[in-house]
Amino acid sequence: MKINIRTSRTSSLFFGLALFFINTSVFATPNGNDLLAACEHALDKGFSGTEGMMCTWYVTPCDCFHSEDSVIPRVCLPVPPDVHALAREVTDGLATAPELLDKTADVAAGTILIKNYPCTE
Repeated sequence: MKINIRTSRTSSLFFGLALFFINTSVFATPNGNDLLAACEHALDKGFSGTEGMMCTWYVTPCDCFHSEDSVIPRVCLPVPPDVHALAREVTDGLATAPELLDKTADVAAGTILIKNYPCTE
């Protein structure tokens, strides 16, 4: 018995896309390496574009209560924060602490910034 299966290009395309999305993490988050690249670009290009926005987002974390068991350090920044200085501090910190490059961007930035900006309450 011989089975003859025909596929169209459209079916093949949908199958390929389905495989792509199955193998792609929907919850991918930037890591310290991504943050380092974004902040270096932002410092070089004046915080323009998506890299500038990404760097600003992560180096100016909100003073939020994440929960008792959160791995994201709670950071209290001065008002108004100096984004350029914070970006430089984070890039320098990431360059000297390669173990943070594989952490999520919020954990990496928080770990660096908490040293100078801990919350006292």
